[in-house]
Amino acid sequence: MPVAPAHVRDTGPVSHRSAIPAIRRHVRAAHYSEPMPDPSPRLSIHVADPGYGPGLDASDMDVADVRTDVEGIAWQPVIPQARPAGELVFIDGAQQVEAWLTVSHPDESRPLAGVAFAVAAGAVRAGHGDRAEVVDVVVRRAAITEGDRCLHMPASGAFRWEARAGSGRDPFALARLVGQMRGELELALAERWAAPDRLIVLDGRLSFVRDAHGPMVGAVKSHHRIYLEGDQGMVVSRLRVGERTPLFQIGEDRLSWYQRLPGLGEGGWAGILRGEAPRALGVEVARMLADRATSELPRYAGRPHRDPRAPQNLIPIMTLEGRLKHRMGDRKLALRAVRQAASQAWLEDAAPQAASVPIPATLTVAA
Repeated sequence: MPVAPAHVRDTGPVSHRSAIPAIRRHVRAAHYSEPMPDPSPRLSIHVADPGYGPGLDASDMDVADVRTDVEGIAWQPVIPQARPAGELVFIDGAQQVEAWLTVSHPDESRPLAGVAFAVAAGAVRAGHGDRAEVVDVVVRRAAITEGDRCLHMPASGAFRWEARAGSGRDPFALARLVGQMRGELELALAERWAAPDRLIVLDGRLSFVRDAHGPMVGAVKSHHRIYLEGDQGMVVSRLRVGERTPLFQIGEDRLSWYQRLPGLGEGGWAGILRGEAPRALGVEVARMLADRATSELPRYAGRPHRDPRAPQNLIPIMTLEGRLKHRMGDRKLALRAVRQAASQAWLEDAAPQAASVPIPATLTVAA
């Protein structure tokens, strides 16, 4: 029997299909197995689910001093003077942390912490007997990294992030910056809708307001700190719907009062809302704003059967919360988009962003 040459001898049955890959494997191993050099250092970015990360910063709790002699009247329930109802615009904001980031550069030993998130603010106009309507909604997305370097992430589908920097290197700095950007967006929207005969009602404390451009109050529904105690605290528990306490001063920049909303009876602290006005407006203007809020806000009190935070979570605010959540989009889809964009992201030196957050016309939409 003839013997095949050694260089073509087969040691077993080989099909025509399997013989070809053997040649290809030899060529690939000879010329293409070595990795190509990377023209630039690649970032390694760990993208973490936002359900795990920094929470409430306890250092942000309000510990300002309180003065109760600013209005100069006896400490007893105040019944505002009757005034014609006017137009109100309710302003609220929302934030959505979509991913916590850990950015590692191959040439640096210490990684940078970051966050990708969305903030939104909106306005609801009400009054004059017309049905309340959402009239303005603004949504912005950003990625913030600590220090003075910006993380640029390419757009992923409909998701686009502004690159921002400037947070400190502590566990809560990024969380505070997210809240600050949301608050500044609310304030910019409030100033846009301010008018001499229109009352702007901001949901929550007036943390970013120093000089109001028109009548503006804050409506605080939660009582993490009780500002009045003793006999003055008893005045709060005796309030009826449509009554308020005298003004008191919190710190150097806010005047405040308590008022009662309908829905949970007229005893104790149930249904109590705290109002705020900028101290810069003066006591007389703050008194008029407190009277107007005490007279008009009970019409918009939340309904307990629809909202567990009622009555303090006002109906226009509840409506706006749902709209803002919808406009920011699904958080799980956003997390997926961040993961895709992080694979092509790059770092760039940048100065810290300015404190103001203008509202680009292209991002403002009528609801």
